[in-house]
Amino acid sequence: MNIKSVTSKYIDQEQWVAVLSWALLSSFCLYLLGQREQTPFFSPHWIIAAVFFVVFMVCFTIATREQPYKNEPWLRLSLVFVQLVAIFSLYYLIPYSVVAILMTICVAQLPYYTSIRNSVLISIPLSVPLWLIYQFGWGDSYAWVSAILFWAFNLFAIVTMGTRLRETEALERELAINRELRATQMLLEEASKQNERTRIARNIHDLIGHHLTALSINLQVASRKAGDDLKPTLEKSQSITKLLLSDVREAVSDLRDSAVLDIEKALQSLAYRSADKQVEVRCQKNLGIQAIDIAEAVLRISQEAVTNFLKHSNGNRQSISLSRQGNTLCLFIEDNGSTQHFKEGNGLTGMQERANDLGAELIVEAKSKGFNLQLTLEDNV
Repeated sequence: MNIKSVTSKYIDQEQWVAVLSWALLSSFCLYLLGQREQTPFFSPHWIIAAVFFVVFMVCFTIATREQPYKNEPWLRLSLVFVQLVAIFSLYYLIPYSVVAILMTICVAQLPYYTSIRNSVLISIPLSVPLWLIYQFGWGDSYAWVSAILFWAFNLFAIVTMGTRLRETEALERELAINRELRATQMLLEEASKQNERTRIARNIHDLIGHHLTALSINLQVASRKAGDDLKPTLEKSQSITKLLLSDVREAVSDLRDSAVLDIEKALQSLAYRSADKQVEVRCQKNLGIQAIDIAEAVLRISQEAVTNFLKHSNGNRQSISLSRQGNTLCLFIEDNGSTQHFKEGNGLTGMQERANDLGAELIVEAKSKGFNLQLTLEDNV
């Protein structure tokens, strides 16, 4: 399951409902407006009203696009402002207060930019023009009733959207935590395997090696005291014992050498793909990482980079690459997001602290068309 599959269902439904409401409302209002003698079909007044209806929907569609823009959130806020201008203009052009349905669609976007409380406070002055224009401009003595009722609809839209937005954010945090837990679990499994191999190698070396060494010494002593007829047999047994001891030492060395951490599985669990964002992981085979602190630092830095990309970057692609050249490990992370307003936060500070603990070098480059991070450290395997 990814974030896109969960959130897009709600977002698409909301957008289509908004488009349907706009289509019905604009058709109804323009039809009734064209029936009036003062504003017949395709008269300048009628055309201007139609243009403002179209402007509102175009701005709404662009402002609610899921893919991020370079100038977030100012471009979207500007489009919301244009929507408001279109609504107030339609108040002057359309004598039917049902136009305020567009205001409900517009204020439902506010929880994306501010808190529910602030959205509710903003909705109050936005409802006042409905009352003033229709009561004093169109002579509707009950315009204040319409203003209050539509304000109540606006409150419902704000609270509903804010609640849904909080649920989506909670789901995104849950998915991120699950992704990190899977990576951590895989790293712990590899560390457990490494510890088990080390324990077995140590036991073989300490117990079997010790007994074989004692047996070899006893056979050597026995061969000196034994008669000529037993010496060949004892010498052969001693040779076999030495050979067996050599095999045990070789087996212990192989166990210790094979006690490496398969970090590739843990890193691959960070891979992510949705319609608007993609995280790719490329890991060189047989990296031979044996130190758990190095593996953990590589994994934690990668996790933080993925989290920052999914939450803050307006790019759509991130790549994570881990490779070795001799004793040098290199972790390179890059994305194609715009970083004009880059500011170092707690995440990057934590990355730098992990790098410093290992004596590694961490280079962060914020470019106009990308964000690069490179970790270089010495791992003497």
